[in-house]
Amino acid sequence: MPIQLKPVSFDSIDDLKRFLPAKGTGDCNLSVASLIARAQERETQYAIVNETLVIRWRAASDEPFVWLLPIGCQCCPCVLQEMESWSEKKGEPLRLFGSLPELVPAVEKALPYRTLSMTTKTAWWDYLYRRDDIETLRGRKLHGKRNFAKRFWTAYPHARFEPITEATLPLCREFLARWYARFDEMSPSMKDEARAIEMAFDHFEAMNLHGGLLMVGDKVCGFSYGARLTDTMFAVHIEKADRDVVGAYPALASELARSLPDEIEWLNREEDLGIDGLRKAKQDWSPAAMFEKGYVTLEPSKRA
Repeated sequence: MPIQLKPVSFDSIDDLKRFLPAKGTGDCNLSVASLIARAQERETQYAIVNETLVIRWRAASDEPFVWLLPIGCQCCPCVLQEMESWSEKKGEPLRLFGSLPELVPAVEKALPYRTLSMTTKTAWWDYLYRRDDIETLRGRKLHGKRNFAKRFWTAYPHARFEPITEATLPLCREFLARWYARFDEMSPSMKDEARAIEMAFDHFEAMNLHGGLLMVGDKVCGFSYGARLTDTMFAVHIEKADRDVVGAYPALASELARSLPDEIEWLNREEDLGIDGLRKAKQDWSPAAMFEKGYVTLEPSKRA
């Protein structure tokens, strides 16, 4: 059956939940919440073919469209051939995006004798952290974070971490408005982020999001939320804290990690997008590993 793509929207949630997070790969973009909340900026489309979820999107407006590694079929040849046929009609080669250590051998096995070229940027790679490290802030590499968190709890011994619920969402919205008000003008990427957060707030429970607020009395010092990617990995999609409150960020990160189910072993704190300040911030948390992503392009097959 030819692929018939349709835009991802909140109405797609039941289709996406059939496959995610149960068949997730660990890619930070492959939570139901991220796919829906970021669909507009990434022009994300999807279809279900032979009980397989196929997704087409692009990471940025100046990047080509790519297909995510098919979810649910272990990269079966028939689905890849349908994807390639669809791409050819658009005058495009088939580009498949995903975890490179998984993607390359999967495509080579499914489509032997085809020539592949690989494209990757470290800006696309996800930063992975051991949940216990972020929760406890133990160890020499995190001593700076630990000291700042200690300063927060010393200054605010009665601070608390409360779950994000329908009752506390208004507090999150008010804090977010104040957080963005610090900027004279919001960049396009900030506007995209703000729209994605509002979408998440509007459908927090339906999207299976989990998060909390760092509170001092009635004052919100920050909030953070994310979603499960696999049985043992959780993506931290958003983390906002008051920069005028010393130690709020590490205290918030630690409390979110502590609030997660016991089976979560890894935190995915997403990509750095090639932004120097963001890269330094993520490296300062001493990642335990990187989730290496990129895309492979299939050269056109030689037909008789």
